[in-house]
Amino acid sequence: PYIEKRFGKLNCFSKFRHCYKLFLSFGKTLVDKAVFGILGKIEILSSQQDRDLCTDLYNQGKGLIFITAHCGAWQSAMAAFDFIKADKYVLYKRVKEDVDKQVFEHGNRKQNIKFIDPTGPYGGTVEMLSVLQKKSIVCVMGDRTFGSQKNEIAVNFLGHSINVPGTIYRIASITQTPIVIVFFPTKSDGKFDSMILDNFVVEDKGAKITNYKEYAEKFVNALEQFTKQYPYQFFNMYDMWKDKDNV
Repeated sequence: PYIEKRFGKLNCFSKFRHCYKLFLSFGKTLVDKAVFGILGKIEILSSQQDRDLCTDLYNQGKGLIFITAHCGAWQSAMAAFDFIKADKYVLYKRVKEDVDKQVFEHGNRKQNIKFIDPTGPYGGTVEMLSVLQKKSIVCVMGDRTFGSQKNEIAVNFLGHSINVPGTIYRIASITQTPIVIVFFPTKSDGKFDSMILDNFVVEDKGAKITNYKEYAEKFVNALEQFTKQYPYQFFNMYDMWKDKDNV
């Protein structure tokens, strides 16, 4: 579905060509992740400007929230922020059918990232509030929903409606934790960059999740910008648009 939404109506040959490039790019990303996990070899090309921005935001004393997506080297991405000495958490649901290994599961690498289950009690909200109050870093995938639909926000992505998680914006409004929208495009074998496209503090607009649509739109606009620049590095391999009406 992504290929058609990104490139428009295609004949069979063109669709095959785009799909081939997408899956080839995904395969390379998995190889890079395994090499990083086993050998610890990866080159992070993030700019000093990005590092300074994240450091300044974190030093405000409210913790830090990264919102990213299933793009580029997202599975290795938290290594890009080792320069910030803080506990790091990822909102992540591991299912028993998932055979894909995390970076630290390759070889004997030490796990320095903790996970918060988005399908747990209150969708992980209590845990996220707790760790942010302790000035930790939380990373959330902004392109995948879990749990109750009442915590989702409908937005327009590539010309059609999708639902994205909205709870993180409500949490950020309570804690006043800065949000950074960042992606991690692969530049070449074993090398990836950080691509910060927006950062902001969320205004408290009350408990209703849909009140935070403008912030969810900031994320989706950034994601569209990423897919325009790196069309073969968006790996959310399911139909995000299924049974959705245009907004």
